[in-house]
Amino acid sequence: MSEIFLNKLSADNANWLSVRQSLVSSNIANAKTHGYKALDVKEMSEASNSFSSMVRTHERHIQAGVGTSAGIRIERETPWETNHSGGTVSLPQEMIKAGEVASAYQLNTSVMKSFHRMFISVFGN
Repeated sequence: MSEIFLNKLSADNANWLSVRQSLVSSNIANAKTHGYKALDVKEMSEASNSFSSMVRTHERHIQAGVGTSAGIRIERETPWETNHSGGTVSLPQEMIKAGEVASAYQLNTSVMKSFHRMFISVFGN
């Protein structure tokens, strides 16, 4: 059985979200650039060993498959549409992704705040 490191998991998630937000911003900034191809990152579950290899703490728990990729991998995005400029940036799609990133940041922060409050209540000030 391996240990769960919540701080490392949270930091990995925040790093992945930071890279994704940077790519979304770049896609939006280059939406009208001739021939620009939109970029995105692989899903966190595919990109990070800490998410793709789940910890099995009891023999009755379901065993998940183990991922093979490590780190954050940037790839060409499958576009919703192709613009007249030949680019593949869809502004509505990028706005949806920006909202997803913001929500994920809030969730990550909320989990860490809850863990911190629980830690303080157990061990005191």
